[in-house]
Amino acid sequence: MINRVQWKENAVSETVGFIIIFGIVISGIGLVSLYGYPALLNQQEEANIRNMEKTLIVLQTDINSLAFKNVPYQETAIQVSGGTLSVDSPDPLKNFKITGPSVDYEFRPGEIKFQTDTQDVIISLQNGAVVKWQVGGSTGGSTMLSPPRWYFDESTGTLVLTLVKIDADSQKVNTGIGTVMMRLDASDTPIDQPYPGGSTISVNYTDTGDYRSAWRNYFNENFGSTTTSSISIPNVQKLVVKTYNLTILSL
Repeated sequence: MINRVQWKENAVSETVGFIIIFGIVISGIGLVSLYGYPALLNQQEEANIRNMEKTLIVLQTDINSLAFKNVPYQETAIQVSGGTLSVDSPDPLKNFKITGPSVDYEFRPGEIKFQTDTQDVIISLQNGAVVKWQVGGSTGGSTMLSPPRWYFDESTGTLVLTLVKIDADSQKVNTGIGTVMMRLDASDTPIDQPYPGGSTISVNYTDTGDYRSAWRNYFNENFGSTTTSSISIPNVQKLVVKTYNLTILSL
């Protein structure tokens, strides 16, 4: 009789132990699902964004080769993860306007744009620069990851602005592994204006998104202080504007 009672107590002990262990396992799975999985997804998204930042800087180098090294054609293999890469044709609402004595010139650049699946980050290659826009919220704003090739030589008063137009003959979208093929179609120097006594040249950037803070910060760092996406550069004795028209053949 005593042995039977002990056997029943042992069985109860094993059952309780199994329930406790099972509860711990289920709780662990729940905690991982609640906190670990979202954190893992967030880290993966951050890794995808960093990879696309590097990819667009590589494409910027390709564009510089087309524009400044007389290379007629460039081809680069890429992988797009966590979002969509596309080409936006030149838009009248996104433009650079250069004004000064005898100068009133508007340029519409177009862009190669990566947008995350969550649509809260956009990275753009536009007008020879790579900019990143954190869309909406209290952290919204933009920053320039890699600047364009603009120069102002204070010793000679020479201002050189290189403007890069990006377009495609049809809609281009990529969400995986692909090859970016681009071609230089034309280059020109629409403005080569001397100002022997020196003059003030203004550059204003307009867009429908919020790349403006990125360009404003670039203007501040390189051409003087401004609180808007417009800058006035004094003592310019020569203004040179060079344009390059690129066609994206594939993504």
